[in-house]
Amino acid sequence: MDYDVDVAVIGGGLAGISAAITAAKNGLSVIVLERGEHSGSKNVSGGRMYIHSLKKLLGDHYRDAPLELPIKKETFEIYTGNHKASFSFENKDSENSYSILRSKFDAWFASEAENLGVPISYSTLVSGIDRENEGLVVRSDRGDIKTPLVIEGDGAAAFASRYLGLRQEKSFKMQPVENLQNNQDFMPKQFMLGVKEIIDKKPEGDYGEAKTILGLSDGIKGGGFSYTNKETTSIGLTLKLDSLEGHDEKSFEIIEDFREKLGIEGKLLEYSAHMIPFYKFETLPRRYADNILVTGDAAGFLINDGFTIRGMDNAIESGRLAGEAAKKIKDSGNFNDTFVYEQMLEDSFILKDMQAASRISTLFGNERTFDAYPKIMAGILERMFTVTGNPRENIKNVMMDEIKKNNIGYYTLLQDMLKVI
Repeated sequence: MDYDVDVAVIGGGLAGISAAITAAKNGLSVIVLERGEHSGSKNVSGGRMYIHSLKKLLGDHYRDAPLELPIKKETFEIYTGNHKASFSFENKDSENSYSILRSKFDAWFASEAENLGVPISYSTLVSGIDRENEGLVVRSDRGDIKTPLVIEGDGAAAFASRYLGLRQEKSFKMQPVENLQNNQDFMPKQFMLGVKEIIDKKPEGDYGEAKTILGLSDGIKGGGFSYTNKETTSIGLTLKLDSLEGHDEKSFEIIEDFREKLGIEGKLLEYSAHMIPFYKFETLPRRYADNILVTGDAAGFLINDGFTIRGMDNAIESGRLAGEAAKKIKDSGNFNDTFVYEQMLEDSFILKDMQAASRISTLFGNERTFDAYPKIMAGILERMFTVTGNPRENIKNVMMDEIKKNNIGYYTLLQDMLKVI
């Protein structure tokens, strides 16, 4: 087969653009197919980027990126009933992460690929991928592209993987709910709904604060966040898909209620909602097959270790590794030999960090994390900060009493504690 390009990248988000930049720098011919009107138009994220992967990809040129504020203050807030517990950590010397606005950043990031000669075909809907001889034919509403290698960066839906049979269903958009419940490659427990707003509220100070918020999701499993930008504030929720059953509220109603409870006032500038992956290390989908490499959200590379929620650095790094792997695969002349990408992932921080976070991620799938444990914490703190004139309670007795009051067995508590440590 005569090929149109060495690599077809499906998806113009962080993973896809990172792969395109890397492949182009390695001398490969690349095209990016993006269904949005521009890069960033279909992307939703909390708005915080850990920048180590961007530095690795671009070197000092990363400083030209339209980043917002360096995050130098971390705050955790836990709500239950009328109680609120919070604590903060601040490091004014930190340059670990930045708040970002994806619409601005992604447009700039795409231009970096275009400056290297990479064509990006916007408003292009990929409708299928067929195998032909030793290569692939990518079908789209703008025509067919013949290529020996596809790098997939099309998000949590992972349509390219489905077209090539890496997932059970080629499409789940019109599947009955009962079919999805039994589909091991699309189970609600493996996804979250991300809902985000950008508010016209300028922060105080010249550096950013990231808040992790638990207990204001109206009984739905999940958590909230807020990040300060240069001129605005980003707020949002990540909600477990399986816990939304039985809730009649629409996503914009849930986040508006969340904003009201936080007391954040200001003009709504942007609203977005998106499905995001929520896999444990042991349940990650396939990341490679003949002629295809899977990156970013399509590969399930979201990490939540209780302190950080990371997807963007994983997307950029997995895209970079896919671009490097594409060069090695082309040089070998065997486009079925894609295991080299898996080996590179195993050597990277991505799979190592996902494995390390695997145990604690199970805590975000049970009711205790969002109900019993916040109540226990609030009960302990309330009793210890209250002075009544009665004899002072022993902290050990208070803790045991609150645990018992919330119907948590000591063995269950011990198991959950071991997952954290």
